[in-house]
Parts: sequence; C-alpha cells; structure tokens
Amino acid sequence: MATTALSIIKRALRLAKVIDAYTAPDANDAADALDTLNAMLAEWHEAEIGLPDYSFANLTDELASDAADREAIAYQLAARLAPEYGVDLSPVVAAVAEGTMNRVRLRYFQPGCVDFSQLPGRCHYFNFEMGE
Repeated sequence: MATTALSIIKRALRLAKVIDAYTAPDANDAADALDTLNAMLAEWHEAEIGLPDYSFANLTDELASDAADREAIAYQLAARLAPEYGVDLSPVVAAVAEGTMNRVRLRYFQPGCVDFSQLPGRCHYFNFEMGE
C-alpha cells in the first residue's frame, strides 16, 4: 500500500495536535512540513539507520512501504513539527514515537563484522592499580 507525502504530513500534524481530523494543512504549512520531512529522512539515511532512501520531490509522491515505516515516519515528523508550531507533544505520542523508531532501528539492524586477524595473539588485561 502506497501513502503520499501529504497524507504522512497530515497524520503528523494531527498527532501533534496542530490540526484536527477534519482540517487540511494550508499550502505553506504543507510545503514547510515537506522540507522538514525530507531533512529528517536525509539525516536518517546519513546515520545509516537502515531505512531505504526515502525522499519526496512533492506532496503527491508516494511512499511504497509497510505500515511500520509509515507510522515511524509520521510519529517522528510529529515530534519534529510540534516545537515549530509551539505545541507540546503529548506524552503518549512521544512514547509511541520512540517505540516506533526503536522497532524500525531493530528491523533494519545490520550486524557488523569484526576482523579478528588484526587482534594481537595474546590477551591483554587492564591493571587498575597501575593504570595500564
């Protein structure tokens, strides 16, 4: 199921209590939120969280992903947009935002490789008395 950038932005603004369920964001708010959304997604990509390289050129672009990614993006965007509108994020929304992001990080976790060939042949211990 695909979701447009505008629908993610509407969801985020509703979660942040900036707009109610029956109101659509005006064009300026939607464009500003799209910039914030793209900046957030670029930060995630640079941080190598593991999400695919999502980015939106306009509000009608679609995000072809599952519900977990869409929810994490909407909740994190709500957390970013709330201070811009001078709104306090509710504790419930903040907790869900953290939980969805943790699930996304766990989902896309890529275990690293350790090169044991570079380790010395014998064990080294730290001597707390000597500080070495």
